[in-house]
Amino acid sequence: MNRILLIFILVITSLSLSSLQAQVLLQRDDGKIGGNHSNLPAGSEETLILTPVGPCSVQELSIYLSGSRSGKDTILIVGDPSEGAIVATAWVWHYNTLGSFVIDYPGTPGWYTIDTKNSGIRSDGFDRIVVQHRTKSGGPYFSIDGSAQTVPYGSYLLNPFVNNSLGGPGNYYLASGDFLVRASVVYTHTDGSNGSRPRPYPTLLDVTKQAGLTSSDGKPISADQVSVSDWNSDGYDDIAIGSKFFENQKNGTFKDVSTKVNITAGATAWGDIDNDGKPDVFALNGWGNDKVYHNNGDGTFTDVTVASKIVNNYPGVTPLFLDINHDGFIDLFIANGRKGETINGQYIETYYPDQLWKNNGDGSFFNMTANSGIASAEPAPYFDCWSASVCDYNVDGWPDIFVANYRLAPDKLFKNNGNGTFTDVGAATGVQGVPTAQAGYFGHGMGSDWGDFNNDGLPDLAVGNLGHPDWRGAVSNPSLIFKNNGAPNYTFTEMHQEMGLKFFEMNAGILWFDANLDGNLDLWHSQYAYEAAGTNGSPSRYSRMYLNQGITTNHRLRDVTWEYGPLIHGAWSAARLDFDGDGDEDLIVASPTENLKLFRNDIPRNGNWVKFRLVGNPAKGVSSEAFGSSVTVFASGKKHLRQLSGSTVGARSSQSSNELHFGIGYDTQFDSVIVKFPDGTSKKYLGLKANKSYTIRYGSDTVTTIGVPTPALLKPSNKTSKFEYLSKFLNGIHLVALLVIEWNYLLLRISHR
Repeated sequence: MNRILLIFILVITSLSLSSLQAQVLLQRDDGKIGGNHSNLPAGSEETLILTPVGPCSVQELSIYLSGSRSGKDTILIVGDPSEGAIVATAWVWHYNTLGSFVIDYPGTPGWYTIDTKNSGIRSDGFDRIVVQHRTKSGGPYFSIDGSAQTVPYGSYLLNPFVNNSLGGPGNYYLASGDFLVRASVVYTHTDGSNGSRPRPYPTLLDVTKQAGLTSSDGKPISADQVSVSDWNSDGYDDIAIGSKFFENQKNGTFKDVSTKVNITAGATAWGDIDNDGKPDVFALNGWGNDKVYHNNGDGTFTDVTVASKIVNNYPGVTPLFLDINHDGFIDLFIANGRKGETINGQYIETYYPDQLWKNNGDGSFFNMTANSGIASAEPAPYFDCWSASVCDYNVDGWPDIFVANYRLAPDKLFKNNGNGTFTDVGAATGVQGVPTAQAGYFGHGMGSDWGDFNNDGLPDLAVGNLGHPDWRGAVSNPSLIFKNNGAPNYTFTEMHQEMGLKFFEMNAGILWFDANLDGNLDLWHSQYAYEAAGTNGSPSRYSRMYLNQGITTNHRLRDVTWEYGPLIHGAWSAARLDFDGDGDEDLIVASPTENLKLFRNDIPRNGNWVKFRLVGNPAKGVSSEAFGSSVTVFASGKKHLRQLSGSTVGARSSQSSNELHFGIGYDTQFDSVIVKFPDGTSKKYLGLKANKSYTIRYGSDTVTTIGVPTPALLKPSNKTSKFEYLSKFLNGIHLVALLVIEWNYLLLRISHR
């Protein structure tokens, strides 16, 4: 009986020890107790940065505090928005704090421990753990160790009362040693000792070169933006990168057809202007040099700029097509940007008005910027726009326009009044941005995208904002996510923090798509960079891939970049498409400081899929591409909405596929599919099945299946198999046997002492 009791105790002890062994201590200091930086004024900031080697959860902080003053001190774990280029500050604590902990310092120098197990604070593989606090007169202070800092540096000081080289408050200093601040972490993918397993093989796999998306000399292509369009109408999307054009060969590769296409463009927007069933091109070059090309249907294009009468004598940034008045002919909105120049030694920026061009139906366009009300909503000196997107935010069937403005200007949401006019409702709905410390200052908009992330049948909005972690962060927005509150007012609630969207200094384009087919829209967020990684010590600024964890977590986003592996530095724009026709959406991402990359989606599937291509009827007021339509899939009591309000742009002049793609979880057949067209008519389709691509034509009671279906994915059984029970039993026997051997060995050693 005693032997059994001892074995039981040993089992419990062994489990406890294994739990303790799973914790890994991260530290920079040399273990020696040095001094502190009490010479800086009270209110200065002390920062320690620790670098895990893989995804982990933070279990505990250990800090050696010093100083003679007793009292409470607030210790924070914050985000690392600049990845080492600059340290985050208290000016962004209100949206960059991951956890806040109060410690009661008795005035006695020593080690103090903070339990963070239940805080939920994680590093997701590429994030560093940043610990900060503000000093008080007499302490407490983070103590430093007895030697100079190790490289790369990780201990910093900030005096907020003196100006820096940019002329703003807050000057940075290196601490004279490493701060004695440590963190105990548990690695998500433990290697069984004191580390993390290496990153797994990417499941968002870079296949750019294999797919043939390179220059003619085989070198990578650098680009700010990329567009997707099925310009030859074969059911497979093709790719345009500036003046480079690649046709999809329907075998996972692309053919360079730039010479045949023969279009010069900085960027392109695609839409069927004349309703002949073939998408035409607006080629953005800026300053009156934009071109309009007619698609001849044989892979060539004809310049029809003069006939179109479109002249945009401004620095165009984002053109997009939409049918503003339901006449069946798509119109053109152009968001314009800025010009910077030095005059008499002074740098001056000039901003330019956005433009709206109405399609007359005869190949020509009429400038209705003033008549539509957009001009009065954007008065001089105008705004610096870097992105725009089309949506139907209030699901009334009329396409609306969202404009993301730069230079801290409020964003605009132009509500379509249904009579050819628009009203700016950005402030009324809440999407103009979140108020900051300076009235009228909002964000640096870099991209936007609409998607129903919580499956309530309402389009929600994600906005990519560039922001800075120093004093400028107090007057600027980070990237934001707006949840649509629905009828009657269709206001929005901002919830990026609740959802776990991270703050990075150079956040840019943003894109919703269901990466793992579980029925919840996931999020891609590009991160821009002014130079290549490593230039003058510049860090790698990776874009981030977030997984929507579903209704049980209130759709909280989890950063899976480390696990999925779509690594790209300095990206601005991204577009979604299923280039290989296998049923899951892939990503093509444009970076001017690394290179454009095509990421093939090999993520393990958590469900099935369905795709739709819509065809309109211009005679009924529905454009050939059915812009202004929506598709809702009902399955197992769930609602999945996709809108095709116009050409889809996530950042700058980047366009995603017109194909409406759904991940639907483990459902294999739908209760119904409802297609709503912009003329107000709708069609209900029954009996459609998962894992197929469908073409739906306006007014048709039947659908056409295109492409190749994939096998259905069935929901895994929750039952434990007999094999699993046997395996668990054998594992238990194995553990007990090992413990008995270890215990007998221990008794033997004791008896020989």
